[in-house]
Amino acid sequence: MRLMLDFYFDAIEASRECDSRMLSDANIWLQAIFTKGCAFLSLLDGINYEKPGVRLNTVLDPSLLFTIARRIYESVVDFNILYIHPQTEPQKEILYNLFMSAGLSERLKNWDENMRSKYPERAQQEEKDIQDCKNAIETNVLWDSLSARTKMVINNAINARKFRYQFNNQNEFVPVKWEMAYELLRVKKDLYELIYSFFSLHSHPSYLALIQFRDAFAPDVRQDLQMAIHSTQCILSFMSIFIVDYMTLFPKVKEMFNGLELPMQFAIGMYEDAMRGEHKYK
Repeated sequence: MRLMLDFYFDAIEASRECDSRMLSDANIWLQAIFTKGCAFLSLLDGINYEKPGVRLNTVLDPSLLFTIARRIYESVVDFNILYIHPQTEPQKEILYNLFMSAGLSERLKNWDENMRSKYPERAQQEEKDIQDCKNAIETNVLWDSLSARTKMVINNAINARKFRYQFNNQNEFVPVKWEMAYELLRVKKDLYELIYSFFSLHSHPSYLALIQFRDAFAPDVRQDLQMAIHSTQCILSFMSIFIVDYMTLFPKVKEMFNGLELPMQFAIGMYEDAMRGEHKYK
């Protein structure tokens, strides 16, 4: 994990200067995953507590670990939707404008009249930005060639503030479901098909999450340590996939990676290689 974070930190600086808004935002994606990786690493130290006459030994909270794992997984999937899976730049532009519109619309939806009156210029600017996103989609060079059904799906996605879609080989706009995200990431089905549901079971405050938390600290078991190992492996695989895909956008980062000694390259890329069955290091 520390080796991975070291490379992430260097990659942030190597790709900071960009010639487009989308690439600049990609660098922010990298920064956001980096900080979550650092937070996760800190949580692996565990927590303890004491007061006069009583002391709690160091324990790990699996629900927090899997919550961060889920958040990083979501970031990797969304990054692939926006940057990696699209086959053409016009496809990327449509998807990214949908992504921006969804985020801005969701925030404005939660603004009441008090907030709008308090920040009128900001509200007006974001309403304009949302309209600009819609205009950019409808004036995209790909728009006229899309089927009426695909245009309807895109318009519905705009109105519903959703963005997890992809263009298939027939240039149709189809939703990306979490249980099918393994196809988007090009990873093994048996490893990733149910992984999002698994994270949700641990991180949502359900009855199942409650008893899983209880069982993690059953006498003489210490499942919290076993879960920490599992969550660490998950995060390393996600971060490995992300950085390998990120390099395809930034040749300077790829060049920096190629300049590393082979053991370091292996430490960063081995999980991506294993998840996708590429056998680059065989």
